[in-house]
Amino acid sequence: MEVEFYFDIACPQAYLAYTQIEGLEARHGVQVVFKPVSLTGLYRIWTSHEEAPQSRLSPARRRMEHRDLMRQAEALQVFLNEAATLDPPSSVDAMRLIVGAPADLRPTLIRNLFQVLWVDGEDVGNRGVLEWIAEVSGVDPALMDRSEVRKELDAATEAAANAGVFGVPSFRVDGRLWWGLDRMSFMERTLGGAAEAPPVTHRSGGRIEFFHDFASPFSYLGATQIEAFAALHGAELIWRPILLGGLFKRIHTPLVPLSVMSRPRREYMARDLMDWAETWNVPFQFNSEFPLNTLLALRVALAVPALTLPLYRAAWADNRDIGQPEVIAQVIREAGMAPEHVLALAGRDEIKDRLRANTEAAEAMGACGVPTLRVNDRLVFWGQDRFDMVHRALEGWMPAIDAQARI
Repeated sequence: MEVEFYFDIACPQAYLAYTQIEGLEARHGVQVVFKPVSLTGLYRIWTSHEEAPQSRLSPARRRMEHRDLMRQAEALQVFLNEAATLDPPSSVDAMRLIVGAPADLRPTLIRNLFQVLWVDGEDVGNRGVLEWIAEVSGVDPALMDRSEVRKELDAATEAAANAGVFGVPSFRVDGRLWWGLDRMSFMERTLGGAAEAPPVTHRSGGRIEFFHDFASPFSYLGATQIEAFAALHGAELIWRPILLGGLFKRIHTPLVPLSVMSRPRREYMARDLMDWAETWNVPFQFNSEFPLNTLLALRVALAVPALTLPLYRAAWADNRDIGQPEVIAQVIREAGMAPEHVLALAGRDEIKDRLRANTEAAEAMGACGVPTLRVNDRLVFWGQDRFDMVHRALEGWMPAIDAQARI
């Protein structure tokens, strides 16, 4: 079986994925087919629809993604030159060199380019550096200037886009696409790998704050797991409802990020949500009333935290519009509580103030979306796909990037 690996050496996540390729081949007996593309070319193809490239993301999201990147590298025990991640060079000429290189020399060239950029911190946008790498790799440096090579890279990038690729690293197996280093485990299950075993824990205790909003389907998925996860670790769980739209306004993020994504990215997100729901064996359907008005639901959850999961299930398992007061009242009634009493509690000024305070706290700690989890008032993780890192943090892990920030 073949695994197509779409990459651009300018992407540090692609480098981290590259370091895992040999293990993938060994575990599953597959052949990885390298598919060089231009990341800037992909952005250009989707530019009228796609969410902003990295350079135009909000400062809060850039900071969060940078910290997450360095944590991923440390978790994989792969050295990543942090300075290089802060200002990646142009890689167009390097990718042309890869495309033009003879097939038997291409693996060496790719390895050398990744090494020089992400380990040594050299500027592969510099022609002199590129010529040196080409010569060391036995490749003619003049290849990058040939018109047919330029056309070949453009054609490869367009073909990738036509196959639904909108970013790197991406993987395709039998026409199914996965995007991102952190989705390699999903791909491996398709290749016949076993599901990941639950983390071994020593009931380390600690405290987990779960910042969330019913508006997010990913927040729902995380919410279905967080209670059992906290119990496994003997950790205190604190629900922190926030007004996601308020956070987005504060950090200058589109109020409905889905609306500014390209068609293939929206389609990919829909499949990704189903992958997580199937992995965790929880019911899920995308709410037909999206985007949801969740203000009242958030206040209800603050007043009575036990209603958090029933409200999530109503929205993302049962496709009910929890933006409607009568629907919320019915959910409360189904939970065995008196709607009049709960809604009266939710209308108190102290509840409104707490929702505002939670949202401000999320912004202050650098949150850029939900779910966001804070461990022991120190480490902040974004996404339902970071439970592995939360587990390590509860076991005492202090990533170097976070330790440096506290010096």
